[in-house]
Amino acid sequence: MKIIKRILLAILIIIVLTALMAWIYLNYTKPKYSGTVKFSALQDKVDVYFDEWGIPHIYAQNELDAYRAFGYLHAQERLFQMEMMKRVASGRLAEILGKDLVETDKFFLALGLEDAANRSIKANHHPDEPFAKAAEAYLEGINAYIKNGKTPIEFSILGIPKEEFKTQDLYLIAGYMAFTFSSGFTMDPIVSKIDKTLGSKYLKNWGTIYQPGTEQIPSNNKPDVAIENELISYTSKIKNSLPLPSWIGSNSWVIAPSKSKSGKVIFSNDTHIGYAQPSVFFEAHLEYPGHRIYGNYIAGVPFALLGHNQNCAWGLTMLENDDLDMFREKMNPENPNQVWFKDHWEDLEIKHFKIKVKDTADVDFQLKISRHGPIMNGLLSKLDSTEAPVAVWWTFPHVESRIAEAFYKLNNSNNIKNAEEAASLIYSPGLNVMYGDMDGNIAWWAAAKLVKRPVHVNSKIILDGSSGNDEYLGFYDFKENPKLINPESGFVYSANNQPDTMAGILYPGYYAPEYRAKRIVQWLSTDKKWTVEEMKKMITDDVSEIHPEMAKLIISQINKADIIKKGGNYSKAIKLLTEWDGGHAADAIEPTIYYKLLYHALFNTFADELGENTFNDLSSGHLMSNTYPFIFKDEESPWWDDVHTKTKESRGEIFTNSFNQSIEDLEKQLGNDMSKWNWSKVHLLEHQHPLGTVKPLDKIFNVGPFGVKGGNQVINNIDFDFTKDGIYKATYGPAIRILLDFADIENSISVLPTGESGNFMSKHYADQAEMYNKGEFRKQMMNKEEIIKTNTGILVFSPK
Repeated sequence: MKIIKRILLAILIIIVLTALMAWIYLNYTKPKYSGTVKFSALQDKVDVYFDEWGIPHIYAQNELDAYRAFGYLHAQERLFQMEMMKRVASGRLAEILGKDLVETDKFFLALGLEDAANRSIKANHHPDEPFAKAAEAYLEGINAYIKNGKTPIEFSILGIPKEEFKTQDLYLIAGYMAFTFSSGFTMDPIVSKIDKTLGSKYLKNWGTIYQPGTEQIPSNNKPDVAIENELISYTSKIKNSLPLPSWIGSNSWVIAPSKSKSGKVIFSNDTHIGYAQPSVFFEAHLEYPGHRIYGNYIAGVPFALLGHNQNCAWGLTMLENDDLDMFREKMNPENPNQVWFKDHWEDLEIKHFKIKVKDTADVDFQLKISRHGPIMNGLLSKLDSTEAPVAVWWTFPHVESRIAEAFYKLNNSNNIKNAEEAASLIYSPGLNVMYGDMDGNIAWWAAAKLVKRPVHVNSKIILDGSSGNDEYLGFYDFKENPKLINPESGFVYSANNQPDTMAGILYPGYYAPEYRAKRIVQWLSTDKKWTVEEMKKMITDDVSEIHPEMAKLIISQINKADIIKKGGNYSKAIKLLTEWDGGHAADAIEPTIYYKLLYHALFNTFADELGENTFNDLSSGHLMSNTYPFIFKDEESPWWDDVHTKTKESRGEIFTNSFNQSIEDLEKQLGNDMSKWNWSKVHLLEHQHPLGTVKPLDKIFNVGPFGVKGGNQVINNIDFDFTKDGIYKATYGPAIRILLDFADIENSISVLPTGESGNFMSKHYADQAEMYNKGEFRKQMMNKEEIIKTNTGILVFSPK
């Protein structure tokens, strides 16, 4: 018995010692917020003060030292995030995550981002340019941390070798951003499938073109659809496999001094990006002689995508321009390495890749490339590589990027002329650049290399690659792009909606529906004199106009006699939806009922023609949001008929069945007491870390889940996929909220969805999550005296 006791005691001691050692190790990996860092590349000492949210305030004697220190600090908090960004874009995920990521690596290798990065560096990244010097200094900082700093726990768990960052990685990360902006990868095959299988009558009211009367940003035989089905499935699978968030949309508005109580410009921006942990943006305040900047940075990029200096502020939303075309090639039946173009056979370029795969053999990969781009068939496992080859032409690999230079110049702009010049250097991805300054100027520029296409081309469907008739005709000059500077209205805005005409045309894109834009215009088209305090209400507004309108439309068409007989929750639901004001408060009941009803109405209308998989890919995106309100209003639409039945269904039948299904589902899901069907019970926000997909690591690395307010296509756009189970997991939303009054530039406010740190042991890993969920804010501090007085740690970088 004594022996058993001794054995148990020994086991207990081992467990305690192991836990203690693990705790000591994890604490060792925490970011360093005070003390001294020796850094031989520095010219002078750099002082860094951390505020109560862990945000670094960097004071350097020269620009390059500021960027060196910033690179080190950025890596200290976000090195794993940086590593994942560069590996996704360079097709190197399988090397650390295993065979399940081979297909993803093939896809990104096919996009040619590495070649595009190298061409851009050779053409534009000259060592003597100020932006290049600053970028290289930032990389020095990252690499100093990699060499001398602590190894992130994720590297140890996954066995990731630490390797230095290169200039190429900056441009690869830009390529990843551009990919997530491009809806055409998924949407073009869907539209092509509808066009080929159902015909033009089914595309009536479809949101592939601008619908007249909606809000614009002001400015000056049964066909073979195997390839379409495979492209839809494949691109959806690739996006779902990524361990990083996608960029989806954004809101921004800037109001002129005439509309503000302070008599100065007020600036607002909230970018809509997929939720993830750590947060997408990292905040930092840099100062050196002659320059002050408070910026919001993404991993591995030295220049602030959003931010302000002492003279001006800039922000972004996605332009959503159509920068991608797919071409169906005609293959030579006698030579699978040739395709027809105009009047002759052309040889395909053939590239060979070797993909390293963790814990198994390398994978050899061959890619064929036509004049239009990579042939996708070789990537699609269910299609023979010779079957109906489709090539992808995408703007990003066809332009020599100047995006690093563009954002360096934005960060250093002193006036509106500087900012416009910087915006003109953004080629891809397409962005809406929002601007305001101390002099009272406000502006919006559509910044992109916009493709010129022949008049007859519908860029939303797969084009003919063999005739030569559908080829692109070059790019528009930036001066022809939509823009708006100091308008009489007193405000500029963007909500990813359709810009006004340029060069006499409405430029094609997969633009967001007008709903957020319309709400923004309503808020701002008043005589109110705005303050930042009032703007807080606007940026967190969760009222929709389109959803109550659709709810009332559906209710007006259902069989009321059938509902009256059922009574109970059926009658209560009709009353609630009929009186709903469109609010998405956490305790609201109406959104819970409405989104269940909307899901069934959409599914019963579209899934029979599209198939369930294609419907799921389409149902939650901008294209569907732009489409269904017009179809719901069209009693004669062919979509009402269920193609699987002999009878012809009507709109009223579809809506009645959908309503009945919804109440039945909700009673099973949430019980019979409708007062407990609160929105926050089903609208859930969890910030998922790449390691948090594996249990029990989700309890360590993920943040949440939280029941939250907000919803689909409202200003507080905490959006989700429409799902059968009635649980609406937030997929994307504001990645940061920023408000700034130029009358008090040192006290602008913002909030991140979780926190500043990417280290789960840091107290700043999730310390902003509660504020974010409540719609609260904190200071973006720039007053040095206040920063020094309230700092929570001082880190000094010293030359060796």
